[in-house]
Amino acid sequence: MSLLPYINSIGEIVDGTYFQLIPFCKKNCSSVKCKNYYDELKNVDSGAYCCPYGLSSYVYTSLEGKIIFTGLKIKGIYDKKKSKITASQEYVYNPVIDESSCSSIAHEISNSLCEKRDLEAKLEAIRDLLHETRSLNGQIKNSIDLLWETNFDEDNIDYDTLVETLKNAHVSSFMISNRFSYFDSILNPSLSSVSTYPAVVFKKFDKMRKLLKGYMRKKVWIKIDSPIQSDYRYNIYPTFETLLFIILENAIKYSPNNTPVEVLFEENNNLLDVTIKSIGPYCEENEILHLCDKGFRSENAKKAQETGQGFGLNFAKKICCAHNIDLSFNSVFLHKDHGVKYGTFYVHMHFDNKTNDY
Repeated sequence: MSLLPYINSIGEIVDGTYFQLIPFCKKNCSSVKCKNYYDELKNVDSGAYCCPYGLSSYVYTSLEGKIIFTGLKIKGIYDKKKSKITASQEYVYNPVIDESSCSSIAHEISNSLCEKRDLEAKLEAIRDLLHETRSLNGQIKNSIDLLWETNFDEDNIDYDTLVETLKNAHVSSFMISNRFSYFDSILNPSLSSVSTYPAVVFKKFDKMRKLLKGYMRKKVWIKIDSPIQSDYRYNIYPTFETLLFIILENAIKYSPNNTPVEVLFEENNNLLDVTIKSIGPYCEENEILHLCDKGFRSENAKKAQETGQGFGLNFAKKICCAHNIDLSFNSVFLHKDHGVKYGTFYVHMHFDNKTNDY
């Protein structure tokens, strides 16, 4: 709630809980004259300004952007004569206020709005976490229940069946761990709260290759191609494995049956470039720019698979930023099948360990 009237994210004027909006403003806020005025305020410095009808607006710049408070009477700013047109017979509490007082109130309102957005984001993250972990825990339970129900003698359980059940449980457990890591990033945006440790990047990818072998029973496999035995080391946080899991699991999920996900290594002294290449829904050029936006999924990805929340690559980007890893994408059109465009999808990761001390 805001004590002062303000313009929300969709351009609507929200009435204040203490200073009330004059009926004239409610009626005319969508007029061309007012819209042009508010568009101009988006590009000005913080401070008080006089509107075309003599009333005042106060622009406050917060860490998350500008907030425009309007429909006010700021002393020394509003034009008493010009504002007569806004007078109303209806009683409205909208007294004259000093600019310094307006600034103090705006500061407190800004803090409250930021806290509200943070709380909403955390509540949304909690809802997502509960939904996903319940679903994944159910998958673990079902796979183990099936193992017991089809094998009455635990001493004679088929080895391959046991390994497959174990791997399915491991993957689901890893996904649950990912969800908690993502939730932690919402509660505490600083992913670098723990110490880094040196690791061989190739070995981390190979671990994910083994973990995801046979994933989703799609006969999609991960193929790692490195011209030399790569011993490239990089300082990582524990979230690094989550990063690799997100990217590779995403590639397998969208890949057609009987196709590989290729991981290409190119090492040059302090530099390492890793490219993950797979077949999947084609991503338009303008969509590439939004792949890491929370909740975003390309149109062809939504057509290919209805399920998906679009937060995986958003989290992957956060992890890359914490590790100083450049992350980029590309998609090359191949063909169209049942109304869905498919292409070769590339994920490129660029490492530079020259700041690491080995």
